[in-house]
Amino acid sequence: MRGWQRIGSPVIRAFCTRLRLLMTAFVLVVTAGCVSDEVKDYGLISSYQQMLTELGPQRRADREGRDPNEPLGLLTPVPTPASTEIEVTIDPNSGKHSYSLSIEEAIVRTLVSSPEIRVVSFDPSIAKEEITRAAAEFDPTAFGRTNYEKEDNPVNSIFQPGQSNARLLEAGIRQKTVLGSEWSLSYALTRGWDDLVGRTLATRYEPILVFAVRQPLLRNAWEAVNLAGVNIARLNHEIALVGFRQKAEEISTQTIAAYWQLSQTRRDLEIQQSLLNETTETLQKVLGRKEIDATDVQIKQTEASLKSREAVLIHVKKIVIDTQDALVRLMADPQMNLLSEAEIVPITTPDLAMTELNREELLRLAMNYNPAIQQARLAIAIADINIEFAKSQRMPRLDLVASSGFHGLDKSRGDSHDNMEDFASYALGFSLEFPLGNRQRQAELMRRKLERSRAVSALQNTADKVAAVVKERIRRVETNHTEIQIQKDAVEAAGTHLHALEETESVREKLTPEFLLVKLQAQEALAQAQRAEVRAIVEFNISTAELAQATGTVLKLHQVSAGSPVRSIDESISDQEIEAEQKEPNSAAEQK
Repeated sequence: MRGWQRIGSPVIRAFCTRLRLLMTAFVLVVTAGCVSDEVKDYGLISSYQQMLTELGPQRRADREGRDPNEPLGLLTPVPTPASTEIEVTIDPNSGKHSYSLSIEEAIVRTLVSSPEIRVVSFDPSIAKEEITRAAAEFDPTAFGRTNYEKEDNPVNSIFQPGQSNARLLEAGIRQKTVLGSEWSLSYALTRGWDDLVGRTLATRYEPILVFAVRQPLLRNAWEAVNLAGVNIARLNHEIALVGFRQKAEEISTQTIAAYWQLSQTRRDLEIQQSLLNETTETLQKVLGRKEIDATDVQIKQTEASLKSREAVLIHVKKIVIDTQDALVRLMADPQMNLLSEAEIVPITTPDLAMTELNREELLRLAMNYNPAIQQARLAIAIADINIEFAKSQRMPRLDLVASSGFHGLDKSRGDSHDNMEDFASYALGFSLEFPLGNRQRQAELMRRKLERSRAVSALQNTADKVAAVVKERIRRVETNHTEIQIQKDAVEAAGTHLHALEETESVREKLTPEFLLVKLQAQEALAQAQRAEVRAIVEFNISTAELAQATGTVLKLHQVSAGSPVRSIDESISDQEIEAEQKEPNSAAEQK
């Protein structure tokens, strides 16, 4: 203990004086080695993704399907404290339960609970761990070792020791920096003894303090090359986040389509039920004229139409349930799930107005914010990093090697540390490696250049495909909107035609099969026109959502409730963020 106390302040002050420049360089090297694994915050999309990741898989009665006694537990979502419930309406006549659901509520519940979105919500978090793993290459490492050796050898000379023992204790720290340099600072203390006759100190202590650094000057040198792995991991994280947003928008579009299709099928059911009622009424009228002029031909003709329309009604009822199940599957809501028998009643009125569609503006939005184009741009940025790395690997290896150390020697630990300042060593040199031919690295560089050309071609191909999709969907929106008015006119004309036939029926002298056929056909024509009008309205709303999906702005169509867990996600695609994301791709690869 006394020996260690003798190392004291004077030695430390002398040591620091001698190593002032050395320690300054050491601090600079350590600072250069700090690499953060933080990622860019993309606003509410990032918050939404992190929220889903933290929630994990949806809570269900049997989350992993391991209970053979309750196999349906895998299909039963469990309400959480944050779940909001929709008021249930009970029909006093049939006793059926129904939910009145708006399209905004359907989208919010889908975004919160959809298993398809949750599957991809983990991808950005997994990619973020890859950033941490890549950045960990620059973390400092502490090392140490201890060793004991004892020898007892026969000797035939007084200049050779016969017996000896040595104890070694070594500790230090080393690190790789973003400049490519590798430094280490180590301290070792050796206690040795031997029986050599001419040895001045039979028992001796030898402390050594060494600082060494190797700095590449060509290959593997400087920040851009050494941070390539971290920067690529950051870009892969952005790609994963864009993929998550793409899936969220895709499922949201499917939810919008399923919602409007459910609204359409329920309206089709009402139209078909009304047609069936009219046919039943017609049959009653025909039966009422049986004693006058109605023959079995007219009766059976009407009954055939009635049965045919009953069959269609049964089929439409099935379609309603199928469409509702499609919407329920997308929402995966604890209250409205695949085991629920309650009806969902859409309460949102379809939009009939169409804003002016500026093709150039919509194409600009698509080029800026379509997820497929964003991912293609990020792929080019990754290819650029790979090219720079390959260029560095093609160069010869020239390293600057430097070291400085202090060495002490004495019969006690304290004295050996005291005289360390008298024995300073320095070394400076260069290490050169020049590959002859260098075909492997030349081929790697050419491969990376070809990969970049392929990525650029992929971007152009994707841009053309997206532009074609946007233009086609613009035309579809315009066509469907025009069709709405045409179908309205068709409904009006069919209604007028049927009304005229019904007015003439009471004054006709005889009920002929031809008139009855015309009347039944007029009823069917009106129902078909009504269904066609509903279909045109629904397809207009669906095509509007699909157009927004192509431009990457589908969540702007229906404002998400400010109080929901995914509050106003549409705000995250503001023009400001769109412009911000068009900066240099490498700007997202900041190191600190």
